[in-house]
Amino acid sequence: MLVLAGAFVAVAGTRGGHDPQPAPPAPSRTDSGRTDSDRPIPTSAPTVPYVLDQKLYVDGTQVPGTWWSVQSGGAGWLALRTDNTWWWGRGAEPTAIEAQLDVPPVLSPDGKYVGEVVDDNGQGTLSGFGTGAGGEGLGGVPIDLGDQQDGSTVRVRGVTDDGRVIAQGTKTAVLWLPLVDNSTVDLTRTAPGLQVLGNTPAGFIVNDGADGAVDATVGAPYLATISDAGAVTRVGPVPNHDDLSVSPGGTWLVWTPAGTTGGEVTAIPTLETQAVDGTQQATLAAPDGWGFQVRAWAWEDDDHLVSPVVRDGGDGAERMARCSVRSNRCVLVDSH
Repeated sequence: MLVLAGAFVAVAGTRGGHDPQPAPPAPSRTDSGRTDSDRPIPTSAPTVPYVLDQKLYVDGTQVPGTWWSVQSGGAGWLALRTDNTWWWGRGAEPTAIEAQLDVPPVLSPDGKYVGEVVDDNGQGTLSGFGTGAGGEGLGGVPIDLGDQQDGSTVRVRGVTDDGRVIAQGTKTAVLWLPLVDNSTVDLTRTAPGLQVLGNTPAGFIVNDGADGAVDATVGAPYLATISDAGAVTRVGPVPNHDDLSVSPGGTWLVWTPAGTTGGEVTAIPTLETQAVDGTQQATLAAPDGWGFQVRAWAWEDDDHLVSPVVRDGGDGAERMARCSVRSNRCVLVDSH
């Protein structure tokens, strides 16, 4: 689960997921930020892949090996093992990514495609594959890998539900159209200064400032669409954040404020939520005595979010929790 991220919107054919939908009416909130809703939150095991105590569970089955993290969409998942190898699947059977990857691959919001930057003895290829049967490849195009020494390393920044891929470093920004005509668009020419921070079911998260920055000194982040010609259309603002994820229907945001999860922070007591249109803001508190594991939460549907939680006090105990955005509550749930 990632918030990418972990975390996550309308020129036709350039983005994954659905057009943003108006958020449903929120239940009335008390002064504490809680709601008066009595809607029960299910305590059954998560319905999406998750990692708990370095064990990966998919469809109720433990996947062999030990694992750091998993990101998932409805059609597939992508996970990192503790030996730093990458694996993917559409169910509990894992498949290894055999290519040499020096930067993380990225999964589309719906889980149908993976984009990757492959290093073949110093020669870079922007590539990818579908997560359907056999993992059909998308082909590949040459790309400059950048330089780790000067911070210009190129990595995939977003993969759409229709197989568009954006890769970017400090000196390179490319939109690749493998399922259109295999062409590439130089975003440094069509959208100079644009930084793509991720992709969500509600569109790309971008800003107009320095690489990777998300603070007021370089311009606030926002949601945008990017056409096949590389034109950017602003859709709406998102909060300054460290991590942000959007619900599958493009309705709700969950995020951690900028400066919250840096350094050695491994768990936090609260997550912020709001509708994509900026309304209905609230704070989700972890169950009493627990904290949300950093960058490990994931949406199950347009109401429920699941996350590993770590017990306060430093004994290392982990459980899974489920939160309801509409009820503004979180509970501990069963896990394997």
